[in-house]
Amino acid sequence: MQETDVKSLIVESATKYFSKFGFYKTTMDEIAKHIHKAKGVLYYYFKSKELLFNEVLKQELGTVKAELSKIVNSDKDSLFILKDYMLTRLRLLHKAVNYHETLKADFFDKYHFVKDVRDDFVEFERAQLTSILRKGKKDGYLDVKNINSTVNILMMMVNGIEIPLFLQDKYAEFENTIDELATMIVNSLKTQKK
Repeated sequence: MQETDVKSLIVESATKYFSKFGFYKTTMDEIAKHIHKAKGVLYYYFKSKELLFNEVLKQELGTVKAELSKIVNSDKDSLFILKDYMLTRLRLLHKAVNYHETLKADFFDKYHFVKDVRDDFVEFERAQLTSILRKGKKDGYLDVKNINSTVNILMMMVNGIEIPLFLQDKYAEFENTIDELATMIVNSLKTQKK
């Protein structure tokens, strides 16, 4: 088995265990046993459980980023892109169980070791929303006075609803409400016809 295959196997196994049991309840022993390798093999690729979790989170958010980038780079008008971005973002993050683990940590244990991955995702989102708003303003679809301030507001709103949706597991209950929120956001930014 090639080195990249072993590393991928470790990350795949760790993803399952972290998703099911959380960071603290998962052990390197369990991950190693699951893939029929010695624990030392895991430490050869990842010097600590924190670095392994970091890689799992990075890959999980990488999948989210790839899907959101497709939406932002589509040829559709910015009104559709903004709404689709909001809905897809929440749907994808709803499934990102390891991301949820870091949200819990914000209130309790503070996973300092995932700060870089989380910061990277925030910067990615800021860039995507800025791109959508600039395109919408340029094309005459969106009436945005200050793009940076609007991005800040949008990010506060979507980050603010993550707790009830993901940690309180109310995503299914509020799915129609999420669609209504996305519609309200788009309508509030839409250029008004004179």
